[in-house]
Amino acid sequence: MRSPTRDILDHGLFVKRAALRARGWSDGHLRGEVNRGTVVRVRKGWYSVPSAPPSAVEAFRIGGRLAGLSCLKSYGIWTPTTGRLHVSVPSAARGLRRPTDMRARLDVLDGVRCRVTWSDDAIDGRGDCVWRTSVHEAPVRILHNHDRVTAIVCLDAALHSAQENGVGIIRDDLGWIFARAPPRVQSWRDEVDGRAAAGGETEFRLKALAAGIPFVPQPFVSGVGHLDGQIGPSTFVEIDGKDWHDDPIAFEVDRERDLLVASQNGRTLRFSYTLLRKQWGLCVRAMVTALEYDYQREPSAAFPPFHERMLRARHRLG
Repeated sequence: MRSPTRDILDHGLFVKRAALRARGWSDGHLRGEVNRGTVVRVRKGWYSVPSAPPSAVEAFRIGGRLAGLSCLKSYGIWTPTTGRLHVSVPSAARGLRRPTDMRARLDVLDGVRCRVTWSDDAIDGRGDCVWRTSVHEAPVRILHNHDRVTAIVCLDAALHSAQENGVGIIRDDLGWIFARAPPRVQSWRDEVDGRAAAGGETEFRLKALAAGIPFVPQPFVSGVGHLDGQIGPSTFVEIDGKDWHDDPIAFEVDRERDLLVASQNGRTLRFSYTLLRKQWGLCVRAMVTALEYDYQREPSAAFPPFHERMLRARHRLG
């Protein structure tokens, strides 16, 4: 059965009043739907539905669409936590509104919670409107606006999402993305990997390599499965987020996997996100000590020797 709600959902989530009228809905009918709460007026002459993502509504009310971190998150791709809404608006945009009030102009104070980028690829005047940039454009904006670790974490996550049959990017897309990124970030492309299952793993990999510690993402151990990383012939690492760590079932699964690794003459070092970000020196010391013991016990042909890197890591620790 047709309804304004169905027409809005079928034609882009945000639909212009003129487009709804062309489909046979009068202004009186639309006002009645708004009063009943089945349709939402998000901007002058534009309508949506109550189930629309709040971030998308706020971006559209401003006068643009989701971009950057906010866009990737809307596709279900892992992103670092941010309290700011990332919005792309047309380069010639005028009359931008506050994200929570379509009657008030965008205020300088809104910059605390909104990052607005002016771009020629943002909303046009079509009746059926796209409410977020493409999954390929989002990393371009991230490369323009964010630091190296954030950008590589997001690119890794987008690659991994596609590998898991979700929305994302493939390795061939990196050429298109970096061609639209500034010169200062071009060297970051070589650090994009895509194997990590979570952003914390990519962050750990980048910091470990910078400290001179080898890191192979997602090694496979027979009888155990994939682990987050391998740093030596028999030394593995697991990086636990808070949600996973606080799950009692996950806690038991982790301990069983650790024992299975130990039964094959290996060891697993576990790191939380808090340790990664607040006690990195302690993490490095633990890994260096484990590696020294690892190579003394098992000079490795199966795992590349990184003796010089290990010495460099020890030197950095004094």
